[in-house]
Amino acid sequence: MTTKVVKVLKYLGLFSIVFFTIISCEKEIESIGVNLVDNNNFDTNKLTTEVITENENVERVISNGVPQYLLGVYSDIEFGKLKASIVSQLTLPLTVDGYDYGTNASIDSVLIDIPYQSTASLENYSDGKPKFELDSVFGDASTEFQLKVYELKTFLNTLDPEDPTKSATYYSDKEFMKADTPLFVDNFKVNPDDTVTYIKRYMPDGSVYAIDTLKKIGITPSIKIPLNETMIQQLFVDNASSAEFSSEFDFQHYFRGLYIEAEELLNDQSHIISLDMSNANMTIYYSNDEDEGEGVDLNDNGITGEQGVRISQEYVFTLGTIRSNVFKRDDTTSKASGEDRLYVQGAAGSIAKLEILSSENIVDLQNSNWLITDASLTIYVDQNASSDIVPEQLFVYNYDENSQLLDMLTEGITSIGGSLERDDDGKPYRYVFKITDYISELLTSDEPLDLVTLGLKVYEITDTPSSFADTAIKNFSWSPKGVVLYGNDLNAGDKKPTFEISYAEINN
Repeated sequence: MTTKVVKVLKYLGLFSIVFFTIISCEKEIESIGVNLVDNNNFDTNKLTTEVITENENVERVISNGVPQYLLGVYSDIEFGKLKASIVSQLTLPLTVDGYDYGTNASIDSVLIDIPYQSTASLENYSDGKPKFELDSVFGDASTEFQLKVYELKTFLNTLDPEDPTKSATYYSDKEFMKADTPLFVDNFKVNPDDTVTYIKRYMPDGSVYAIDTLKKIGITPSIKIPLNETMIQQLFVDNASSAEFSSEFDFQHYFRGLYIEAEELLNDQSHIISLDMSNANMTIYYSNDEDEGEGVDLNDNGITGEQGVRISQEYVFTLGTIRSNVFKRDDTTSKASGEDRLYVQGAAGSIAKLEILSSENIVDLQNSNWLITDASLTIYVDQNASSDIVPEQLFVYNYDENSQLLDMLTEGITSIGGSLERDDDGKPYRYVFKITDYISELLTSDEPLDLVTLGLKVYEITDTPSSFADTAIKNFSWSPKGVVLYGNDLNAGDKKPTFEISYAEINN
């Protein structure tokens, strides 16, 4: 019993020592805090400077190897017209017995299938059919544009011809050759309910022996483009046993790919859509005859006829490794509008350049005994502009070196900001950027640093660096969204761009 009492007193004594030590430390910390304030070692102030602005049109961007691809026609009073088309290789289908259509083969249908970017709705239709909402549709989705598909006549190199150690890069302004006769021509508009494919299967005499209902695993809507069956028969079936189909290399030199082209109709106020090209393909649906003695299992995909068994088959050609967007722009409106307004748009559109401090400012600030607590750049939206495709986020970066600002690496995109702020009526109002670390480094570095010109562009997820060493800005922006901003003009009044530094001045 005595031993237990001793142990309790021992631990109680240790606890008391730790407790009073903590209390003592807290009093010391409180005293330090009071002394800092009471001694008036800091004076807090703000400095607001004029921001010099300039527009710059982006003539082209990298358009292969991007997250999404655009297709369609969009026209905007502020930004002009944009036509977006797609070129892509095809990849030979994977087969066990080789590329062979068998006996008495004929094409039933040929379809290009390109999934939309879509989101499943929480509610289905009354008949139980799933309902989808299409993501990233820009413009009037109810207005058609013309869609054409050609055989591509330009070979798409995988490697850079000038430096075979590097992958080939394609730009949005590249001119591609195409065949004279299209494989498909028709008017088109998006359809979020296009989730099922129906394929009629034919006997050699042209009669229909079956209708296949095809649904993808994990049903999603997609564009389905029927190609000219006679032309595909000549290109892909009649010479299937030739050397052109013996390897991927030979095939892609023989059939160089597809050119999917968008053109405006009488009304160019149509729409552009973002597509998931990673799961796109061209499928040749065909039927052939097979002898019943070969152990063929019909399994609801064939019929017994006079010539044996008619079997439904298919070959799937994925849209290949190399694919690229083609952008054609008419942006004379924004080019002629002067510097009183800033135009920031993706998809080879335009960017803004900003000078936030003069050389004299920099010298004065570097000689000041300041502790920078905040540095904010504020850009206001011109609410009188006619465009309604305002991006939800803009991105600020080092324009001179095409690289990240320090804050993007140290604090991340959430802290640096740039998200669209709206006014009380819900209208787009302004964008605010925090670049405190960059300005602090500029003013306190032991080595003289020059202030760089800042670039302002539409933000893409690829602009977020993957590591501290990932400082280069990606030279593409697939989104056609754009916003008109106030520039450094007297007519802007209190909506002119502003740069504000909050600082604590250290008293000697």
